[in-house]
Amino acid sequence: MGIILIAISCLLWAAILIVPFLPAQLPQKAIGTTSLVIVSEALFWVGILLTGKELAHRFRRQLNPYYWWQRVTNRR
Repeated sequence: MGIILIAISCLLWAAILIVPFLPAQLPQKAIGTTSLVIVSEALFWVGILLTGKELAHRFRRQLNPYYWWQRVTNRR
């Protein structure tokens, strides 16, 4: 269940990119974007709580640019 919530959270973050192209007025777009950010963050953290500490640590490590650089330099 937690992984599904994290996946939905990622989809909602991607949906934010669509909001500027919707046929709506600026205040409606601002409310939509803010709502998507709040809901996606809430789903992400609830998903992290459900999946556990180990997955959260692994996910945080994969998102850290320092470890990206280590992967690139170790492969040479």
